Amino acid sequence: IAAEATRAHGSSITGAFDDASASLLRGIVLTDNRLMKVVRHLKPPGDVTVVVTGFKERKRPINVNELRRLASIYIDLFHWALNGEIWHAATVNGIMVAKALGYDRQLKAIGEALSNGALAAGVSGNGPSVFAVFKDGEEGPYVEYVNRQWGYLILARPVA
Repeated sequence: IAAEATRAHGSSITGAFDDASASLLRGIVLTDNRLMKVVRHLKPPGDVTVVVTGFKERKRPINVNELRRLASIYIDLFHWALNGEIWHAATVNGIMVAKALGYDRQLKAIGEALSNGALAAGVSGNGPSVFAVFKDGEEGPYVEYVNRQWGYLILARPVA
């Protein structure tokens, strides 16, 4: 109901149905936000650590037209995810959103995460937060980078 209300109000493009579904169901959730339907619900791997930073940054205005221009690529990424390429899809999506919305500092953090062995990294949602997924125990060098460059982070584990 909240997702429908935010879409009707115009305060959200998708109604955040994907976020609400992931919060409620836990794990990895692929949704069709237009139809407000969960397409696939996957158990997350139990051996990963997620590093999140950038959440104290100022959110940028969303250029809806810029994001819509990339719609066909987002559809391809959704199919990648459906076919098991979750980490690749999440990374390309996160880089595209960061670039489209002008999050240069976040792009640098994404590049740093990937060069330090992240399985996936990108802007979360429409930013400004950045996520990076690492195999347990491999996040150390990136955590040091984040502490130096941002000064704050959250370490999390997926919940199944």
